[in-house]
Amino acid sequence: MPPTKASEYDVEVLYDVPRIEEKLIIRALTNLGIKPKLTPVKDTPLVFKESAPSVCIVRPMSMYRAAYSAAVRESSGSFTINSSEAIIACGDKVLTLSKLASAGLRIPKSVVALTIQSAEEAYKSIGLPLVDKPPIGGWGRLVSLVSDETAYRSLLEHREMMTSQQLKTHIIQEYIKTPGRDVRVIVLDNEVLGAMYRYKQENEWRSNVALGAKAIGFKPDEELAEICIKAANAIKGVFVSVDVLESDGYFLNEVNGVPEFKAFIEATKRNVAADLAKYVIKVLKR
Repeated sequence: MPPTKASEYDVEVLYDVPRIEEKLIIRALTNLGIKPKLTPVKDTPLVFKESAPSVCIVRPMSMYRAAYSAAVRESSGSFTINSSEAIIACGDKVLTLSKLASAGLRIPKSVVALTIQSAEEAYKSIGLPLVDKPPIGGWGRLVSLVSDETAYRSLLEHREMMTSQQLKTHIIQEYIKTPGRDVRVIVLDNEVLGAMYRYKQENEWRSNVALGAKAIGFKPDEELAEICIKAANAIKGVFVSVDVLESDGYFLNEVNGVPEFKAFIEATKRNVAADLAKYVIKVLKR
């Protein structure tokens, strides 16, 4: 394919740790005639209102680095994928749940406790077993399944020792009993690119691929596709992954504003990086 009208550095990829996903994105852009500017944000100062590429693909693993990188580029008029607003809404699970609930989407019964005292009261309204998680974090870290009161009190004491207020904050949710798996869907520009089941390992209740879950692609039904597109719109995300729990219907669990997709490509055979590169060209042509 001949180069687009984009200049050599009209697209930027911002990152902190270059993963396989970033390498695939760079390759896909190059295949379409675009040589992206590569910006390692841990080593590169970001200046407000300086000249910046038209489109910036925001890929730092750290939520704060991603949000701040997007915000600085937005000050120069760049179109960011995703926006700082979407990244912050996804990066803080309290904000995510708030956006989803405000949009009328189905989420597990959830309570936010800002102190250890309120957490001790909150679990009574949810009942056991319950899931306790902090507002920030990924790959299933600090997400706990609690089956008895004694274990919960120990968890509260341990989390209270942490220095960050966000890690001391508790999202307490009903435990949704699933068929040993959860669902991940990737949405790009109001289109579902595909879906995969993530089957948990034996003796593990979480279904994160980082924890050894097995990923298998499948074709999502209309209901699942619709709620995932609505979830992306609720957080104003252009390119997101949506995690869904199955049990008497669908429950939206989380949305990721800097989605990983290596396992998704392997499971679904969908070239997500190529889809993203084509969307970038669509934006450049506006």
